Amino acid sequence: MGTSTIISDWMWRCVKTPSGYEKYISREFEPSVKNGRGTALIHTDLISRGVIPDPFLDRNENLVQWIGESDWEYITEFTYDSHLQHADLVFGGLDTFATVVLNDTKILTSNNMFQNHRVDVTEIIRNGKNSLSILFESTYLKGKELESKANVLPCWNGDASRLYVRKAQYHYGWDWGPVLLTCGIFSPVKLDVYDASITDVGILTDVEESLDLVHIKVLVYASGEYSEIIVQVNDESGELVARTNVKGSDSIVTVPIDIESPHLWYPHKYGPQPLYSFYISLLSRDRQVISTFERKAGFRRAEVIQEQLTDQSGTSFYFKINNIPVFCAGSNWIPAHSFHTALTERDYKDWIRLAVDGNQDMLRIWGGGVYEYDIFYELCDQYGILVWQDFMFGCGLYPYCSDLAESISLEAEQQVCRLRNYCSVVLFAGNNEDYQVAEANGIKIDTPGDLTKTDFPAREYYEKILPHVTEKHYPGIYYHRGSPYGGATTKDRSIGDIHQWNVWHGTQEKYQDWAKLSGRFVSEFGMLAFPKLQTIQAMITDPDELYPQSKTMDHHDKADGFERRLALYVMENLRVTDMNLASWIYATQLMQAECLAYAYRCWRREWRGSGREYVAGALVWQLDDCWPVTSWAICDFFKRPKLAYFAIKRECAKIQIGMYRNNDDTIDIWGVNSTLKCESLQFRYQVIEVHSGKVVMSENLLVQLLPNQSTELITGYKIEPSPYVFVFAQLIDSHGFEVGRAFDWPQPLKYLKFSQSTKVTTEIVDNKTVKIRSDFPVKGVAIEADSGTVEFHDNGIDLAGPDDIFELKVVNGSLTEDTLFSVEYYMKNQEST
Repeated sequence: MGTSTIISDWMWRCVKTPSGYEKYISREFEPSVKNGRGTALIHTDLISRGVIPDPFLDRNENLVQWIGESDWEYITEFTYDSHLQHADLVFGGLDTFATVVLNDTKILTSNNMFQNHRVDVTEIIRNGKNSLSILFESTYLKGKELESKANVLPCWNGDASRLYVRKAQYHYGWDWGPVLLTCGIFSPVKLDVYDASITDVGILTDVEESLDLVHIKVLVYASGEYSEIIVQVNDESGELVARTNVKGSDSIVTVPIDIESPHLWYPHKYGPQPLYSFYISLLSRDRQVISTFERKAGFRRAEVIQEQLTDQSGTSFYFKINNIPVFCAGSNWIPAHSFHTALTERDYKDWIRLAVDGNQDMLRIWGGGVYEYDIFYELCDQYGILVWQDFMFGCGLYPYCSDLAESISLEAEQQVCRLRNYCSVVLFAGNNEDYQVAEANGIKIDTPGDLTKTDFPAREYYEKILPHVTEKHYPGIYYHRGSPYGGATTKDRSIGDIHQWNVWHGTQEKYQDWAKLSGRFVSEFGMLAFPKLQTIQAMITDPDELYPQSKTMDHHDKADGFERRLALYVMENLRVTDMNLASWIYATQLMQAECLAYAYRCWRREWRGSGREYVAGALVWQLDDCWPVTSWAICDFFKRPKLAYFAIKRECAKIQIGMYRNNDDTIDIWGVNSTLKCESLQFRYQVIEVHSGKVVMSENLLVQLLPNQSTELITGYKIEPSPYVFVFAQLIDSHGFEVGRAFDWPQPLKYLKFSQSTKVTTEIVDNKTVKIRSDFPVKGVAIEADSGTVEFHDNGIDLAGPDDIFELKVVNGSLTEDTLFSVEYYMKNQEST
């Protein structure tokens, strides 16, 4: 048996720094901050030693830019004492230009953050003490050097030299993130010592269309001498379902296994998430176990369906899992920290739970970040979240050369081979918005011939190298050239996916018009909002800067033109009577919630059944933040949900009502049903005066919601007697429980006059429930327990009047009879009229 040991106890120092920061050159080696994982990033080390201020606070980001223009060295010593035949050093992730020296011998140079390396050091390592050093040269300066020898290329966000560097592009700054060009060891360095060892295992599965048989290929990567491989498969209950052995001694061995009547993996809204356990062993000639490996895998059939549609031009673009068409409501995912080694397993679990609890089906890993740690995909497998995986290219016209192409090919091979083991991963996309950048610069995206000789040479990566690697190492998974991509242009709304940014960016359309801005699959759209007050107070330490338009507040908003655009959407829609910080936070969050709810509501309507999958997915930009900031995120850096998170959760429930008020004061009402059976429900809707709460019309109907689609309930109902009434609708099951509720308010909300006598009250029922009621109709009730540690299942709710009592359930923490609440709602402090 061999051993695998994490090399830790790293020490760091500055080797070279720009003029004016010479004091750091002579700094002695300092110990790296201990995080239990053997990783080390320079910014976190500098912060922990008090060398630099926290760049997340105030405007400290500006004070630490010299770090990215400096060279840094990490060293350590370790003891080796073994008589086994082989010793490998395994580097899981080096950021980015790294030179590795073992015992004064250079063993590795790397210039691609997204590659891992296994180096045979058997002839260099020695019994006793060994020294290991890694020099990280300035990514910024190396990128500028490469750029100076070629061209300054078009890009959106960050310094253009990033296009020449295989590094996380968001480190260069984005319109939601800081410029923090870090370097270091972001995945552990391991020492593997063995006579024979399983270095990796790949699991490829192919579920037949009948769903009653799965064909499995277990790819065993081995090193050293062995005589036999044994593969054992147990189901989720631990029962043995397959066992096979293969003679041989090759470095890669394929072990075929068939399993009948497999327990299939489903997205969380559609079924369970069983995971099978694979146990692999290497045997010596005398049949002794000399190496073992364990991996979990789920079985599912995943397809992307692009077929002609009924009554509309173009083709569908939807995911089918185990023969079930799935409307993918979800989010885009960026790295949840600028220094992602700072994230813990608990952090990842909290984020994935937020997605699941928010009724989301899919997360798109955006191409300007990182290929996530294994824990991310393990949790998506465990909790039933589909993953759309971009390759790491974002918003630029990347250069082409043979060396870079070779590096990208190896990067892709390693990442595809790693990610094929996760059943949650259902798509690879070549890049984020690179085809759009080409179009914006007048470059054709379909020029034939030698792609490397065109004005868009990176097409060689997206149209040849990446699909070839994907097909070779993960046959059957869908490869998409880019996001967005589909028709003659990236703006074609009838084919492929689109990024719909004509709300906020572009033509800055009214968000009430989302229905006119749909696409077959909307993989990006969004609206900006401030984070919660506690988050702002955590990122700004100067009390005098705690107002909406302060310089420090502006520093923590990287979006171009955010002052004008945010004010435009707030003032266009809401009545603002106070510009203090708390009021402005609430106004921006309510506006974001209304905006994004409109999008999901309108687009889920267009999931109309077989042949009419006119819109098949909506992925909001974005779920998370990488630092404390005002951004498009629906949960801020500290995982605190904004009101939009709850609005999306309501709209994406398995069963829900959708309503839309047309320009002629008629209203359409429909139901959406993501279950796989027809639902028979009571449908009640009321027309109510906004100011008085008087019910002017009420009707109850028995309705049938068809499975896995929307069902039209009322079309073109004329709202009487005036436009200043709202519609309150409910779906009620056979047991009398409300399973769906929705409101349609006259738009824009700024014209509405709510009763000045409105009083919202709270009543604690038990330590996990609080009742909310209002004596008049009220919009956007946001409640927070005074302790700040209680989290509710919903928030930002609407109430129809005294008979509409809403129960909030506690999902984290507990209530006591002494718990006090802060309550905010729209026009709570309205002026006299």
